[in-house]
Amino acid sequence: MPSNEVVHTCELREQNLERLTAVTHDALIVGGGINGAISALALASHGLRVALIDMGDFASGVSQESSNLIWGGFKYLQSYEVGLVAGLCRSRNLLASSYGSRVSEVRFLAALGPTSPFSPAFAALGANAYWALGRFATHRPRVMSPSALAASEPVINSGNVKGAIEYSDYLLHDNDARFVLQMLLDAVDKGAVAVSRVRLDSAERNAAGWQTQLTDLVDGSCHQASAKLLINAAGPRATQLATLTGTSLKKQLCFSKGAHIVVPKVTDSGRVLAFFDDDQRLFYVIPMGHRSVIGTTDTRVSEAAPPVTDADLDFLLEQADARLRLPRSLSRSDVIASRCGVRALVVDDKTDTDRDWTELSRRHAVEVDRARGVISILGGKLSDCLNVGDEMIEAVQRCGLSPRTPKGRWFGEPDSSIKEHFERSADQAGIEQGKAAVLWRRHGSRAQQVADLVSGTPELATPLSARVDYCAAEVMVMARHEHILTMDDFLRRRTMLSMLEPAEALHNDPGVNQAADLLFGAAA
Repeated sequence: MPSNEVVHTCELREQNLERLTAVTHDALIVGGGINGAISALALASHGLRVALIDMGDFASGVSQESSNLIWGGFKYLQSYEVGLVAGLCRSRNLLASSYGSRVSEVRFLAALGPTSPFSPAFAALGANAYWALGRFATHRPRVMSPSALAASEPVINSGNVKGAIEYSDYLLHDNDARFVLQMLLDAVDKGAVAVSRVRLDSAERNAAGWQTQLTDLVDGSCHQASAKLLINAAGPRATQLATLTGTSLKKQLCFSKGAHIVVPKVTDSGRVLAFFDDDQRLFYVIPMGHRSVIGTTDTRVSEAAPPVTDADLDFLLEQADARLRLPRSLSRSDVIASRCGVRALVVDDKTDTDRDWTELSRRHAVEVDRARGVISILGGKLSDCLNVGDEMIEAVQRCGLSPRTPKGRWFGEPDSSIKEHFERSADQAGIEQGKAAVLWRRHGSRAQQVADLVSGTPELATPLSARVDYCAAEVMVMARHEHILTMDDFLRRRTMLSMLEPAEALHNDPGVNQAADLLFGAAA
């Protein structure tokens, strides 16, 4: 297998780099995480000329390190942020209804033991309030006794549990980074330009807008791009970008580190298991493919990209071991992969982050500097992305742009007629119904191209290997459209293979080598 660090060029990227520098854009978005991707989709859907750059791969920062949950912020009821929870639930419900193949309802089972700050009765009250704030869009919560918990989820050590609450939220079928990429590809389909591995070096404001100096981090070449507005979607690095553009932010960011570990599957129930750790903070055991994810930590840090430390590993293993009934204790040898990102928490000068550290919410803020033509997105999360998109439309209007109202909703999976056409094509190509559903989930309208390839060459529908459950036709379509420049792009973000399989096993897997050949050809 070629090195994950080798960067390959592709014709698609060269075309987009030329488009990036050839015209003046209405908006240049800096940052290709969820905030940047949803902004590009919202603005492009409203008829604006949009470009997006990221100094790494798309979704290679915080947006690849989440819990893969689309949730309404149940825990924020603890701090009585009812308005925030209601808003998150609205966005959550819209995401679930608009991306039905990618987002699914999942049951959470919260075990209330000695470290729980709430009694089962009080937790039940909160769960029902959460259900109501979510407009009853999910299945109803229910209370479980310790004996019912033991029978329903025997992997939980229920010996000292006082009771349990089962309620619903949502989970991404695939990984968070792929969800973000799909948003960005939808924006590209609507006319946006997106180029990864491009660094913004400087930006000068003039009468027409912004003139920027860029460096292509693939070959070191320098370029210029112009835009009427700059959109700061740099995530944890938003403050640095504000300094570069001469923008003063009203809010500040502080960082909370969240680490997760991936281990062999803990339960076959499909539930998310929820517990309170020894500091009375929530942590979860979350299904991910044929594995389980344990997390998260909540540690104040100063850097934007902290590592997973030995202390993080030990903490997560110890907390899980104390609350699960497994044939043997989990150890570091069971850790298949780890993931770690920072929550960029929005605060102001009056916020006491020392006292209220773990109570700070993931509320986002959109700041508009009309005089300088800069819009900054601070904080936020996957669950809240549609709210961010709506606010971006309002923000560019305040800055003098005139977005056009689209005929339908600016977000969501392709029209049902497109899906039905694909399903007929897949059936004619001999693709069985379950696999066709997976192809639609992964690729949306581009699944039609997969079916077309399989129709001409049926053997392209065969999975590449036992570990790589992608067929050659899929990888060929991904190579055409998904801006894949390294094997890490493919293994970590376009798929979740590097989170599900040990690195050594992937290195020696023939399916991975075949994927590399399909992606990069002779260059691999």
